[in-house]
Amino acid sequence: MRTPTSFFLVVLLCFYCTFSSAQVEQDSLFRLNAEDLREDSISSRTKVVSASRSEKLVSELPVTVYVIDGEEIRLNGYSTLADVLRSIPGIKVSQPGSAIEGEMFVIRGLFGNYYTKILLDNIPVQPTVVSGMPVAEQLPVRQAERIEVIIGPASSIYGADAMTGVINIVTRSSERPVHAEAGISLGSPRYYSLNALISGKAGKAGNTMKYSFYGNAARQGDMNVKYDLPGLYNPAVYDSTYQYLQEPRYQGDSTHPVLNDLPQESNLLGIRVDYRGINAGFDIMQRKTHSSIGQNTAKYSYADPSAFWGETIYRAFLQYVHSWAKISSATQLSYLRYRLDNQSSFTMTSDQSLSGKAFKYAGSDDLSLDQQVTWQPVPTLELTGGISFQYSGNLPKTNDLAEPFDTKDYPAFSQKKISHQGPLGDFGFHPLVFSNTGAYLQVFYKTGKLTALVSDRYDYHSLYGGSNNPRISFLYAINGNMSVRILYGQGLRAPSTCYTYNSLAFPKDSGYYYQIVPNPDLKPEKLHTAEIGYRFAANSGLTLDLVAYYQQLRDYISLSLVLLDPGEYPDAVNPSGLATSYKNDENSEFRLAGLQADLSVQKIIPSVDLSFDLSLSASKGKEILPGNLGTLDDVRMYPRYMSQLDISLKPVKRIYLIIHNTYCSKSAKRFFPLEPEVMEQLGLPVYVEGYYVLGATVRISITRQLQAYLDADNLLGAEYGGTDAYGYPSDLIYNPQYGTNVRFGLNFKLD
Repeated sequence: MRTPTSFFLVVLLCFYCTFSSAQVEQDSLFRLNAEDLREDSISSRTKVVSASRSEKLVSELPVTVYVIDGEEIRLNGYSTLADVLRSIPGIKVSQPGSAIEGEMFVIRGLFGNYYTKILLDNIPVQPTVVSGMPVAEQLPVRQAERIEVIIGPASSIYGADAMTGVINIVTRSSERPVHAEAGISLGSPRYYSLNALISGKAGKAGNTMKYSFYGNAARQGDMNVKYDLPGLYNPAVYDSTYQYLQEPRYQGDSTHPVLNDLPQESNLLGIRVDYRGINAGFDIMQRKTHSSIGQNTAKYSYADPSAFWGETIYRAFLQYVHSWAKISSATQLSYLRYRLDNQSSFTMTSDQSLSGKAFKYAGSDDLSLDQQVTWQPVPTLELTGGISFQYSGNLPKTNDLAEPFDTKDYPAFSQKKISHQGPLGDFGFHPLVFSNTGAYLQVFYKTGKLTALVSDRYDYHSLYGGSNNPRISFLYAINGNMSVRILYGQGLRAPSTCYTYNSLAFPKDSGYYYQIVPNPDLKPEKLHTAEIGYRFAANSGLTLDLVAYYQQLRDYISLSLVLLDPGEYPDAVNPSGLATSYKNDENSEFRLAGLQADLSVQKIIPSVDLSFDLSLSASKGKEILPGNLGTLDDVRMYPRYMSQLDISLKPVKRIYLIIHNTYCSKSAKRFFPLEPEVMEQLGLPVYVEGYYVLGATVRISITRQLQAYLDADNLLGAEYGGTDAYGYPSDLIYNPQYGTNVRFGLNFKLD
């Protein structure tokens, strides 16, 4: 993947030409309004789309919704979706996360990259073949008009992969003839990023065309995760036999492996055009990161900076929207293409190939058609219905390969069996095609103080059969400031082919050791959620939101021990014939109950605009672990207690300051090879310790067009762990998070 340098040269040229020709009063360049430094809090008048698939005010929605607007994104220096989600109560973020999923997040105990539907301008952007949506700076966060985050099951209108909610990134457009903005950020260690947006409109009356053109490029020479803590990177902790010292690719001594640079990078190019109800767009999103992060040093090498995991996502869409007196229609066609870079590999300490690399490959093509109709027969009633069809071709992640995959062997939507060189033949190659057809209906009714939102969706998946997912929610406005809401919903997640056909095997002794084998008999997981909430919003700038929720997950898919079929794997040398595979464990269960309080107080001291936002989350869960491994009095990856406190003020007119405080209590690990009690007796970690992180952002408005910011994260240098990278035995004891990072940036805009 190459830096799109030419794109930014074009952008800079456009900036110069636009700036030189713009007719702007000189004094207006240096005039500050009260709005220039204000951090907009989302008011009840804000409209969102993703909660109900039609535009609604936040105040009238009986669901838990958060909206981060573009001004807040810029004020806080957010550059990735994980940065945004870290500011939302009750969401635990792991940065850098893992090579395959990138930055990770957990919502109410469930892995958000996998169980949350991610949209870009209301259209899905997550490929069907991935284990979870890859998250980095390849998404247009800096170009967002707003980011809508809906917490709770939304499968009733969006389908299977919206089990825990929806995240919708809405990109900016402009009503002006020309709007341009750009930003640059520099930081440690060896970090830089560039972002740009040019948008506007041309034409008159009914022949107006709106357009936008944007891009990002980000590079980090080394991820700051190499903590000098006893045991974390010590290979003897993971292999007490010291076998790694005999491996040909191991570098280091018995307790200290070589740790070289761990780089990462992201690129984005996008275009949008809107003409007379026809919307079209195209995006190229690229991500690349070091493949060893989060994995133990006895098996994976940290000495090779060139070892990476990288992919490219291409997305094209065409949408036609038309409205009549009481009816509106939206038709959209989209194509999503995912290709793993065929040079993606893990550098192993063992001699996997002549280069010491284990190469991987995966690809998918998703063609989707969606037709939606909204009818409002009377002002108090709105009916929204639609049908959707998705046709997908997948080549799930392959087995370890000794050399890069020949991309010509997998054309789009191919089902042809792949005969690959090597002793394992076609093991790990499972090209397939499948489809999903869905139909949904939603009723939105509002009269007086009562609002009802009721929806249901039926899907038929060619691999997993039919499913029905309802959602029922009500909101009652006690008065103009207070309301209560209740919700019940079901969510469904059809297994990704990444789990169904996960395959890993390698030669050992006189046969082959099968570590992970496919399981085509996987079936969908089902989530039941109940929620009750209370909102209070005063004109004085005081808002309070209280939520209590309960959810239960059944048919949980987890990596478990299985007995190999000798007829299917006659050459297996696995001890006792046991391997691992992803499967639904009917005896396992996930239950979580929680309370969350969000309090916002604006302009406590008006002269300096002193404000604060406080959130407190408490939860109690229980898991019956898969594989008869007993009961855990928590849910994996999710802390019992979380709190976030943001304090903001404007000490002088042109300076905005915000202080971020985040606390998480300990959380259970992601993978349990043994019963928790047995692990504790053996001295194996069951929990990842809690942490407190302090950060600060300073924003300086130099002119109305030019702003500078200084963002410092993890100021106290906390050394702590996030969500385990993969939930495999090969994970590190804990997944180290970024150390102290300081970034300086400039943002310029021109209307």
